[in-house]
Amino acid sequence: MKRLLCTLLSVCFLPLTLFGSPTPSPEEDWVTVAPCATPAPTAEPVAIPPDPNWVLAEAVEAITAAFAPAEPVLRHHGMRPLSRYAQVHPVTEDDLTLAARVAYFEAGPRSERAYRAVLCVLYNRCVATRFGGKVTDIATETYRKGQFSVVHNKRFQTFDPPEAIREAARDIFVYGNLDLPENVLFFCAERIGKNFGGHPFYRNIGGNLFFFGSVD
Repeated sequence: MKRLLCTLLSVCFLPLTLFGSPTPSPEEDWVTVAPCATPAPTAEPVAIPPDPNWVLAEAVEAITAAFAPAEPVLRHHGMRPLSRYAQVHPVTEDDLTLAARVAYFEAGPRSERAYRAVLCVLYNRCVATRFGGKVTDIATETYRKGQFSVVHNKRFQTFDPPEAIREAARDIFVYGNLDLPENVLFFCAERIGKNFGGHPFYRNIGGNLFFFGSVD
């Protein structure tokens, strides 16, 4: 039994060449290994030219100021166009003061609705072709013969109207925020009555009666 075990062990440890395995040649004693790749040298940083479509944050204000319009552009509160009047005539502070005087002397400071109504009639007359054949200015309609009798008041030319009435005139003549239809062209004192030149009656506002008229 011991002899059999010894025989088996000796067979297990015999050289592989006895079973036909090829004997390596001297050239195959070493395995050729590719050399390790060395890291590429670090590239020099490349200067990137500035993009003209981008600006430094601190330059934004300067650019905005450079392209800002020379004069502020007037716009309606709701970003609608200017009034028909302002599209034709520049509205000056003297114009607004004159219109405010008409409103004050015709309606007095009794209520905002009262003097805005008078201002609307003045505006409507300026844009109605019935009177001047085109869009006329505030002074033309204020001093048109036989219309606003308050211009003959001795205080009219020097009176400084309240700022609130002047701002109402700006709201109407610049921004076109009318309280009355554009074909309301006439008014008279309440005491005169509704039979005023045969014009259709609109309504009583602040002690003045307002009437429709033809704009053409």
